[in-house]
Amino acid sequence: MTELQTILKAWRNLKNEERDAVLATVVHVAGSTYRRPGARLLLLPDSRRIGSVSGGCLEGEIARKAWWWTESSPISLKVFDTTSEDDAVWGFGLGCNGVVEVLIERVSAPGATQLLQFLEEAQQLRKPVVIVTVVRSTSDSEFRLGQRLLAGNGPIRGELAVCEQAGNLTGYALEALQKRRSQSINLERADLFIEYVPPSQSLVILGAGYDAQPLVTIAKEVGFRVTVADARSAYLKRDRFLDADIVALVTAENAMRDIQIGPDAAVVLMTHSYQLDARLLPGVLAAGPRYLGLLGPRARAERLFGDLGIVMPHYVHAPVGLDIGGETPKTVALSIVAEIQAVLEGCSGSMLKHKRGAIHSSVSEHGMVAALRAPDGRLVHPSSCDSDSQVNV
Repeated sequence: MTELQTILKAWRNLKNEERDAVLATVVHVAGSTYRRPGARLLLLPDSRRIGSVSGGCLEGEIARKAWWWTESSPISLKVFDTTSEDDAVWGFGLGCNGVVEVLIERVSAPGATQLLQFLEEAQQLRKPVVIVTVVRSTSDSEFRLGQRLLAGNGPIRGELAVCEQAGNLTGYALEALQKRRSQSINLERADLFIEYVPPSQSLVILGAGYDAQPLVTIAKEVGFRVTVADARSAYLKRDRFLDADIVALVTAENAMRDIQIGPDAAVVLMTHSYQLDARLLPGVLAAGPRYLGLLGPRARAERLFGDLGIVMPHYVHAPVGLDIGGETPKTVALSIVAEIQAVLEGCSGSMLKHKRGAIHSSVSEHGMVAALRAPDGRLVHPSSCDSDSQVNV
């Protein structure tokens, strides 16, 4: 279960019990920070916390004051500057060296309730959505803090759906859906955060042997939606794969017909049977996943594709996994999930100590606009970003 899904589950339980909570959402960062815009933290009435907005240096401060901050108004924007070298500022001295802006709101407020219901529906339907949120506005602006436009799952919703600039904002939302990336924009009298929220990534494991079990467990812990399939019914005992979302039998009649593999899915072929791999591979290739990993040496994969008369696509990883010295099923599974994560995020999977520059990539690599605040409080995007990263209206 992803962090967002865990938050939504807790919120639904609170709603059913008619209890309130506080939702904290990172809407802008500058400098070095542990979490990026879109990170969320749910503060429960019994003092429990779900999710995070930092590496630990902000959660305590927010938990202590969030209920007070939202007592007179259900929503508030707080700016945390972790660049100070004085340990007394936060009491942790983690040295994040960044500025984090966090939107704090009561989940019982109409806007927050609509947002969480919208996200819940999108996650259940496995649809990507976009949330446009006002994070700062001037006194003479038509926008107010926390107003939103919700797009991507049915009709456009939210308070901003009926404002004068609804058409322009919808255009930005649809662009974010198409490009699958978040960004911050500055209008004439307001700053807005346009957040792209994807569904959980799909992982299809073809092969239900002993080594598939830790792969399912680790993938689910990371947040993947996992399907396990095999042609051998004796392997597909549900009690062997309690964490899997779907356990499916592949038969000679249906081959891969009943296994859903989308264009963003990751697939791992690990049946340990050359004949079964050869039978399943054409169906996988026809679906065109984002990632396909094959267990075994490179020569085996080349022979497999050669016997089928198929050119090996660029998204095939054989042998599967990163080189971390994995030999046991658990360490091999760890290397596979790490490689899938790196590929889906467009990263190399190399050691961070060899990376020059910021740990988190810029918008041109990961889609999140790296923006700074001008003296007047408006967002200013560095010239090094893509030309379409800065939007002035």
